[in-house]
Amino acid sequence: MDRYGRPWRVERPLGAVGRVQVSRYETPTGARLRLKGAAGEAFLDPLELEGLTRVRYKPVPGVAFPSRDDAERAAEAWRACAGRWERLQNEFALVAVAVVGPEGLLVRDMNAGLAVVLTPQELEALLGIRHMDLAPLVDTSDMVALPEPDLDEA
Repeated sequence: MDRYGRPWRVERPLGAVGRVQVSRYETPTGARLRLKGAAGEAFLDPLELEGLTRVRYKPVPGVAFPSRDDAERAAEAWRACAGRWERLQNEFALVAVAVVGPEGLLVRDMNAGLAVVLTPQELEALLGIRHMDLAPLVDTSDMVALPEPDLDEA
């Protein structure tokens, strides 16, 4: 308990994806997604989860994620979860997560609309990852939009 009589942490199980238990982990500093399995556990904040929606297009050193484009699968999973998702938000990111059966975890960036369904094997790989390994996904400085034509140069 903290000094105001509130619990230090509140954990709510969301389900299992393969052998990985997924839960919402609320602390005084904000919400995290907790992944727990035989290989360990990981606590991912909303910004890191938002970065995971780009994992198919922006590789992470040390973590082997297939580069398949599963946008259709993610869109179908989003329709199938029909509002049964958890919202995790901080000052930098807003994501929705949902366990879509034993075959995957849906992570959707609510601002950009990008989504990914992570397989049980990919979630197990995240159990051994360090936060600094996710830095390339969080840093979007190299994802520059195509420049627009300058109207004054015409």
